[in-house]
Amino acid sequence: MNCLLCQEFLAQQSSALSLLTGRQAGSDLVCSRCLSQFTPITRVICYDCGRDSLPNEETIDKMSDNETKPGQQLCHDCQRWQAMGQSSLRHQALYRYDEQMKEYMSRYKFIGDYRLHLVFQKEMRQAIRRLIKQERIDWVVPIPLTQSRLAKRGFNQVEPFLSGKVLAGLVTKEQQKVEQSSLDRKKRMEGEQPFKLAAGVGPNIVNRTILLVDDIYTTGRTLHYAASCLYQAGAAQVFSISLAR
Repeated sequence: MNCLLCQEFLAQQSSALSLLTGRQAGSDLVCSRCLSQFTPITRVICYDCGRDSLPNEETIDKMSDNETKPGQQLCHDCQRWQAMGQSSLRHQALYRYDEQMKEYMSRYKFIGDYRLHLVFQKEMRQAIRRLIKQERIDWVVPIPLTQSRLAKRGFNQVEPFLSGKVLAGLVTKEQQKVEQSSLDRKKRMEGEQPFKLAAGVGPNIVNRTILLVDDIYTTGRTLHYAASCLYQAGAAQVFSISLAR
């Protein structure tokens, strides 16, 4: 078979997982060259959003000087969220949203190649389990899609990555018709609250620690608004994680 990202022939043999279960692992679907082009995030410069670099228009002197230790500063975006009354997310992301990850997301999300969830499923689940233990997470809550988007795509791209006690705690307001990927940075941050609490889940949120899971962190709008909705419902604390940032 061919690599699902570059279409080159895959010469390697099937993994033990695929031989034992009949299911293909991520390494069986994507060549080692493509896998090596994804960029792991190993050092962060903003403790809130988990970014490891600044946009071209920002310099380090725009970082918050309230905290001076490496990894304990707030970037310009997070300072704006803080000024808007948003709580800290202590977000973690596994990879940079670079060209290789954009290609992956295009094929996985927008073309709808569901098999590609296997590429990062194990790694995401391990990261989620680690956070559950570290932060004593009560519920893992995926970022939802609108019903119309779910019907069109056929799946929520986040769900295969989930682990732990999963709660479908949020729903997306159907009137949100504009795809977030089509908006510029300013319009994303200025958007209206797109979420509401799912029916009947209120008692499960009160005084609980929640972990939000999304596929990509860009401006933080989606996760901050989701967290705000959960805090309004009585959540004690909300953390977040994404595959890419």
